[in-house]
Amino acid sequence: MEANKNKNLGNAGEFYVLAQLAQRGYIAGKTDDGTTLIDVIATNPENLSTVNIQVKTRTIDGRKSSWMMGRKNEQIHKNLWYVVVEIGANDVLPNFFIFKSSEVSNCIKETLKEYMNTPKKDGGQRIDKGIRHFEPSEKFKEERKDNWEILFQQP
Repeated sequence: MEANKNKNLGNAGEFYVLAQLAQRGYIAGKTDDGTTLIDVIATNPENLSTVNIQVKTRTIDGRKSSWMMGRKNEQIHKNLWYVVVEIGANDVLPNFFIFKSSEVSNCIKETLKEYMNTPKKDGGQRIDKGIRHFEPSEKFKEERKDNWEILFQQP
């Protein structure tokens, strides 16, 4: 049941992102393969520029302050963006934060480094099990909250 709940949460986040993009006039579609880093492909109809988006979703329940990721999220891709979503109550629009692939990569590498350098309770060395956590600062999140325009800005 927990796996189904997580899949439903992920799907909800992706559909919320699609709705936000459509509302802003972008053409967007959801990929269905589940194996690549790309969940959504969006196009600006004015100049036909396209971006690839990975969506990560979590609930606002007080237990977690980060988004779960994996080793593949350490890779930097020039045309990959992350939209991280915080879903709260059913009658409230989620929070959306938009980050470049390089920003996510740097953040999760730093978080992993800190974690690996902290000894376990028994004093032993930690083992890298492939789980990564993306936990941007509150200031960084506020800078990126609902900043959809950044997706199509030229470097």
